[in-house]
Amino acid sequence: MSYPHITDYHEAVQHPAQAFIDPDLKQGAVAENNLGLPLVMSGGFALTYAVTTPRRKCAVRCFHREIPAIQQKYDATSKKLRSLAIGCFVDFDFQQSGISVRQQVFPIVRMDWVEGDTLGIWLDKNFNNPRGLEKARADFAAIARFLEREGIAHGDIQNGNVMVANGDIKLIDYDGMFVPGMRPGNGSETGHKHFQHPGRRVSNFGPGMDRFSFIALDLSLKALVEDKSLYPKFREGGETIIFKANDFADPQNSEIFRRLLAMPKLKEQARSFAAICDAPLAAVPTLDEFLAGRNIPAAKPLTNATPSLATKPAAAAYIPAYQVVDALNFSAALQRVGCRVELIGRIVEIKPGSRKQGKGRNKRYVFINFGSWRGNIVKISIWSDGLARLKEQPSNAWIGRWVSITGLMDVPYETKRYKHLSITVQEDGQIQWLDEAQAGFRLASIAMTPPPRDRALTGAASAGSPVAASPAAAAKPKTLRPRSQGTARGKKGAGRQTPAPAPVIASPAQPAIQSPRRFMAAIARWIWAIGTIIVLIALIRTYA
Repeated sequence: MSYPHITDYHEAVQHPAQAFIDPDLKQGAVAENNLGLPLVMSGGFALTYAVTTPRRKCAVRCFHREIPAIQQKYDATSKKLRSLAIGCFVDFDFQQSGISVRQQVFPIVRMDWVEGDTLGIWLDKNFNNPRGLEKARADFAAIARFLEREGIAHGDIQNGNVMVANGDIKLIDYDGMFVPGMRPGNGSETGHKHFQHPGRRVSNFGPGMDRFSFIALDLSLKALVEDKSLYPKFREGGETIIFKANDFADPQNSEIFRRLLAMPKLKEQARSFAAICDAPLAAVPTLDEFLAGRNIPAAKPLTNATPSLATKPAAAAYIPAYQVVDALNFSAALQRVGCRVELIGRIVEIKPGSRKQGKGRNKRYVFINFGSWRGNIVKISIWSDGLARLKEQPSNAWIGRWVSITGLMDVPYETKRYKHLSITVQEDGQIQWLDEAQAGFRLASIAMTPPPRDRALTGAASAGSPVAASPAAAAKPKTLRPRSQGTARGKKGAGRQTPAPAPVIASPAQPAIQSPRRFMAAIARWIWAIGTIIVLIALIRTYA
């Protein structure tokens, strides 16, 4: 089955009475963002909308990727979860005929809305609360023990799929769940890489899928109890707690493993966890076994000494949780609309403004641009709610700094002058600052194939010219219009970049800032050209 694109779902859910089949959802109102477009969250195979009906608030998951045998899996999951006496799961209803999009009907999952924080946001608020962390450890251990006993696995235990509501832990997103009666090995996803064993594959679908994740969670929380400073340093923009996929792939050269080995209360468990990372996935013990020191695989020698420059091996390639997108590559970003990505770029403009929607007061926003706003660019959008959560407000001091943002690539916003793609910052910790070397390291992971044509035309985009799209971007998503448009005001006396069509006052263009990878590519082209000239001169002399 070919599922709708995010723009098609956006268009449909703006009219709930026509889109939804469920009578209750037909009467609902879909939450909107500051542009008046549907507010959407991305979770693996589905786009999630918040829908408030006369009876309740729901999370409606609309699938944009296929899950094999989806109805059978959700039917089995629903039957099993409803038989359990545990409160960590949320009530849901899989509807095979759930939403009508362009005269076709597609499945949805209607799930009860959980009022609370994701684990990542909860940790931002509680990483220095030892009592709260210890309670979370105990709760996770109880859940892990219960699931193990019942032969159940969630499949993707991670910050975004764990909610903390009134101090209680809730697990959401059941697309990859295993319950008894399902065929092992018939999986559809491998989970968030910062919480999964490096050997995890789709074929590892089965009741032991969560063991590694629960061990990583427990050791991470225990480490924060011992040293709260670990969290701000290693949280990776809220995508993890202290461990990343690169740490699991190479514990011998991991900074966080070296830090834990130097802590007397954690060094034995750090050694055990490193051994688990190095061992086959089938050798991962249960959380109870890990805590008791039983069934731990044989360990490789692991030292807490910092390796010397002479003996330090070459660093492994960056392993991202989501696909890395270069902020200068507009066509690559366009192809990832509706997907969660890690966007990396160097800031060239900060554009503040305000917008009035309806009869309400003006609300501030800031756009953080990776190119001149007059061209086709990728940017970061921070609306009034997000600005209120930032400890440091965006300013021109940010220009020239490298940044990583993980989030949903939203639908393009287009005027007669430009087309913009953006990721919205909603939480303070979502912005991750990088130095130039780290930015280059992460960007190098994108691909070894030649860059798309538009990367060579970035200068043209900075000058206000449209950027040529690669052939793969020909089937681009159409531009949506919200049901109602407000007005927007830029900073007085400066150029205006508005979220709604409006006259634009020209502003000075920022100088183009190249990424390290573009610089190295340019050097390679010059070397090739010079070598060609030298060969031609030699041939001329030979036959003259």
